[in-house]
Amino acid sequence: MKLKQNRNKERKLLKRIQSFLYSFYAKNANNARINEVYDCLCRALMEDIGEIWVESKSDESEFEVYILSFEYLPGKFIERNIAKLNKEEEIREVLREIGFSYEEVIAFEKEASLGVGDIGIGSSYLINELANRKIRSVAYALRYENGNLKQKLIDGMQVEYSDYWLAEGSNWEHKKGFSYELNIDGKKHKSIAHDVAILNDRADFVSTLRLLQSEPTKAVSYADFTRGDIFKAYDDYISTSSINQFLYIDDSSYDGKLLRLKQEYFYSASAIRDIIKRYMNRYESIDGIDERVKIFAHDIHPTIALAEFIRILNSRFHISIKEAIFIARRVFEHMAFSITGDSLETYPVDMIKRVNPEILDTIILIQDVLIKEDPSYYLIKNGYVLFKNINLALSNDYIFLSKILKEEKTAIRKLSYTNFGTDRLMYAEQNNYRLMEIFQKNGISDLSVGEILKIDKLRNKGSFIDDLEEVKYRNKLDLIKLSGEKLNPYSIFDVHLSIVHESKRQILNALAIAYKYYLIKQNTNLRVTPCTYVFAGKANVGYFMAKETIKFILALKKMIDKDKFIREKIKIIFVEDVNVFKSKIILRAGDIYNNMTLATLDNQDFHMLNSAFNMSNILTSQGGISKNISEKNSFYKLGDTYKIIIDDGLFARYDANNFYYNNDMVKYTVDNLIRESYENFPYDFKVMYDQIMMYNDSFRVFKDLSDLVDKRRQIETEYLDKDKWVNNEIDNILWANNFKLDNKIIRNGIDGRQNNRI
Repeated sequence: MKLKQNRNKERKLLKRIQSFLYSFYAKNANNARINEVYDCLCRALMEDIGEIWVESKSDESEFEVYILSFEYLPGKFIERNIAKLNKEEEIREVLREIGFSYEEVIAFEKEASLGVGDIGIGSSYLINELANRKIRSVAYALRYENGNLKQKLIDGMQVEYSDYWLAEGSNWEHKKGFSYELNIDGKKHKSIAHDVAILNDRADFVSTLRLLQSEPTKAVSYADFTRGDIFKAYDDYISTSSINQFLYIDDSSYDGKLLRLKQEYFYSASAIRDIIKRYMNRYESIDGIDERVKIFAHDIHPTIALAEFIRILNSRFHISIKEAIFIARRVFEHMAFSITGDSLETYPVDMIKRVNPEILDTIILIQDVLIKEDPSYYLIKNGYVLFKNINLALSNDYIFLSKILKEEKTAIRKLSYTNFGTDRLMYAEQNNYRLMEIFQKNGISDLSVGEILKIDKLRNKGSFIDDLEEVKYRNKLDLIKLSGEKLNPYSIFDVHLSIVHESKRQILNALAIAYKYYLIKQNTNLRVTPCTYVFAGKANVGYFMAKETIKFILALKKMIDKDKFIREKIKIIFVEDVNVFKSKIILRAGDIYNNMTLATLDNQDFHMLNSAFNMSNILTSQGGISKNISEKNSFYKLGDTYKIIIDDGLFARYDANNFYYNNDMVKYTVDNLIRESYENFPYDFKVMYDQIMMYNDSFRVFKDLSDLVDKRRQIETEYLDKDKWVNNEIDNILWANNFKLDNKIIRNGIDGRQNNRI
């Protein structure tokens, strides 16, 4: 009976695909090209999703949540939508009949290039979780045409190219019929919205991802064009379209910084105008917006949105600045993701005035009111507008994702922290089907909170432990295929998956590998557990040390690969141009995941949770989310605590130069790297050494080297103890199981806020 029902579904789906092929391509299914089949399959899926979307929009609840974020990482929409609609088996069979494999059709879709790191993972998680809870919600993003950079590793370095993911358009978005006109740097921009459905895990509710695009208000100048003045003819087009070309541009120059500010103003002003328009379409008055609307501003980039919100309340609705601040403090929540120094944006007053004089005037008016409340509430200092202070002064809460940061930092207003979860379906259930088969075989039906608790009873079950080992082996073969390299699937797969940044300490990781290389070279009889070190991440185009880090890792890889003896014990791979698809392969293959971010700069590493749900062990610094909850974990802890690091700086207790000369391991490793011939090790390590010393080893890569080497020795020993290794993984998945969206940050919007009246 079930087989008959499945055949009926398949025939209906095939009929729908064929109908679209007739309408749009005048083709039969048996001679359609892959792009045509992909297009018509997406149309069929969007029919199903569209019905749910319309029903979700008709929800009568008054409360709405909005997300402002420069980044989202939804992965491939076709893959996530098929998984949530539970249609994979049906679609596989239909595609087989047409003559295509499921995998090649999935591979045809370009992944949405809307983010790069933890901000993107967190923002995508939040909009998905709001959909799961059936809360009316819209997440705003810039519709980057080229998104983040496309990374190529050429001649031992990163080379950047455009990632034109919208070259063929997107089957999952539709263009809205309205627009907003914005004045930016003396030119008029038209803000156009493109909506994408975010289907929840049960496929019974849809939230909206609204992509904002800047377009010119007037066409190319005919007069200038016919005169041959091409640059002038296209001036408006170039100025407006530059807003949504790339995610993160190099803002080290004046022009780069100006373009970043234009992006942020365009994005913030467009989103706030849209939120207020949506509100006024439902209600006759602006009254009550602070009881019905909650806006989450993710990180520093949407900061102007707070000032724009107050400006509109004041200029359009004639609400005093003082009262508008009170309302803003009940509407906005600031989620702090990045806490490195380069994420704390400031802009010259003159630059903000150039972009839009009205927004600068509003910031000055806000500061005048705030200073009467507290003299420390300055938003402008030494000719610069301080974006962090705007968020602190005008948000209901300034929220970290790390309890440690909340407890250790001080600010002009209260700080708090919250727990975020991760998309278990995307990163584990749908990603690691082999693992899910083993879980289901042992009575764990899915990765929901209640089901995961059952794993505690499997600690001593030999068949479960053996099956996990086989699953990991198969998953490693997937990564080996992705890498295109000859790797030992029985070696420890040691994963470092993050943006390349000094704070993420890939340099420390590489130094520990270099030390191990020289140690084995000097002691050929040394017994070591074979290790494959997996790096993946992109360096910002203007970040010198990040790009040098990639050079260092690739040179180290080349040196190791040339040694026929050592390359059997140590292997480095660097997964090029990592995205969500590649990240998922890496995560399910990893034996141990590294979060080496310095404790003082560690907020949340979402892949710590994702790796735990894929049954991996974890090495982590003593910061971030490692102490958010009291649940036991079995992490390998690296480095000093937040307090020790801060005190070392305050009391000048750490001198990198003295440490280098007095620590045999550091000196041995560094001296060997500097002495290496360029032919053997094609990188000048003296460049990196000088940079580290210039800033007194501010990221403590020398300081923590011996600790990392010791932890890895422990890891190599315990990896061979299968029972202990799996029991540690069980501790970690039970720990990760506690992380989900904290109700309080949503309930704040429904149950009323603290009194923020001045």
